[in-house]
Amino acid sequence: MGSTFRSPATPALPWLTTISVMCGSFMVVLDATVVIIALPKIMTTFNVGINKIQWIITGYLFAMAIMMPSVGWLSQRIGSRGLFLLSLSLFTIASALCGTAWNEDALILFRVLQGLGAGLITPIAMAIIFEAFPVERRGMAMGIYGMGATFGPVIGPTIGGYLTEKFSWNLIFLINIPVGLLAIVLAAWVLPRGTTRKEMRFDARGFATMTVALGCFLMGLSQGRQEGWTSPYILGLLGVAVASLAIFIWVELGSSHPFIDLRIYKNFTYTMATAVFIIQGVGLFGSTFLIPLFFEVILKYSPLETGLLLVPMAVVIAITLPLSGRLTDRTDARIPIGLGVACSVAALFWLSFLSTGTTTAQGVGMLVMRGFGIGFIFPPIMNSALRNLPQEKVASGSGLMNVSRQVGGAFGVAFLGTVLEHRRIHHAALLAGTQGNPLPSIETWSAAPGLLDSTSHQGTAAVDALVAQKALVSSFDDTFLLAAAIFALAILPTILLRGGKVKDFGSGSGQSSAEIT
Repeated sequence: MGSTFRSPATPALPWLTTISVMCGSFMVVLDATVVIIALPKIMTTFNVGINKIQWIITGYLFAMAIMMPSVGWLSQRIGSRGLFLLSLSLFTIASALCGTAWNEDALILFRVLQGLGAGLITPIAMAIIFEAFPVERRGMAMGIYGMGATFGPVIGPTIGGYLTEKFSWNLIFLINIPVGLLAIVLAAWVLPRGTTRKEMRFDARGFATMTVALGCFLMGLSQGRQEGWTSPYILGLLGVAVASLAIFIWVELGSSHPFIDLRIYKNFTYTMATAVFIIQGVGLFGSTFLIPLFFEVILKYSPLETGLLLVPMAVVIAITLPLSGRLTDRTDARIPIGLGVACSVAALFWLSFLSTGTTTAQGVGMLVMRGFGIGFIFPPIMNSALRNLPQEKVASGSGLMNVSRQVGGAFGVAFLGTVLEHRRIHHAALLAGTQGNPLPSIETWSAAPGLLDSTSHQGTAAVDALVAQKALVSSFDDTFLLAAAIFALAILPTILLRGGKVKDFGSGSGQSSAEIT
């Protein structure tokens, strides 16, 4: 028998451990959002269309999703410290290559390499924090760590807009180099060396079927709106995904050394926490896609102005995360999770009242409420899920939790984007009178003196534009309301989470799992 996974020993500098892994996760989530702002400039530089350049985003996300479930096997094979340093190094090197890419194909390839590193960083970072802190301090540690993981998407558009407008799109990748080097040096210094299991066999069938299932599913979701959800291409992708998933489950449950131990889902608390995380992914990623779109398309904010609008939300998240972590350590985790779900549902419901008359102050209020929701959910949900697992399963559990939210987020963006388009068509048809309602007359639209010239071609065109705008605003409101309803579904698995405190299964206990009291 090879050496077993080591008992969790608190490093001499646990908070430096948190900072080092937080730097890595910050880079990952920042890079996932900052690139979106720079896409038009990149398209101009390489003289390519959106269908080709979108693979800069898609390739990165695919690679991330495929690597996340691999964390459990890799961390036991080469150790948590070795895996974190390897993933950080890969991400930093790939960032440098992206910043010096000579054409769009090279950039897409380097972004895939970035995604391979990124997919490993976040799950193993969470496992490292669990190993570094005793049970009674993990909630607070997860809250501090979450500041970096949630700050990235908020300030990413601001940083991306500034660097792209004032300097060059290349810098959005090159800024990762000093942060990556700092994280590597700090991690190499503070992370303890652990034992590994060199005899771990690689489950090639499990990895292959998992990769095909995830890849085809995410590809189908990302291209469904463009190709048509009922097109043979999309139906074929989703069919292959379902078949591959079935084979994957059959292979893994029958393997003595599975690539991913699916029996982890026998843990009821972990399964309920995963359900909350998936629902949060749908609501969080989906609304993150919708919010900038409304403010830039309807209210004509610039990308930089939209980014600045998100800053107060970032401040609220920074304050709420440690508070939520503290609550998690001191009380039933369902309390902060419930608060987070309530705030998130309230924020999305409030966003369903967006209009052309929405002021900046109102927009900030809506997003601040959303920030409370994000901050309250993250530390307790991760703590609830992972604290009930044996230490040797924490990395695997973290990887599966993260890929679950990633899949939920991809579904949220695809589903809510499709709903937005269908509701826009519906409201446009109502306003145009195709479903029995008369088209608002020119006289009605021109009631305000000087608004339109009701007898001219320009006046008619302006009325059409106003009708289209009203239809689009109504479709946004409907979609936010649906997102609120979806997020409200998280209430049930939150209630079903088992409360109580968990005894540590650390050194000296000899136990392979947590005891729930």
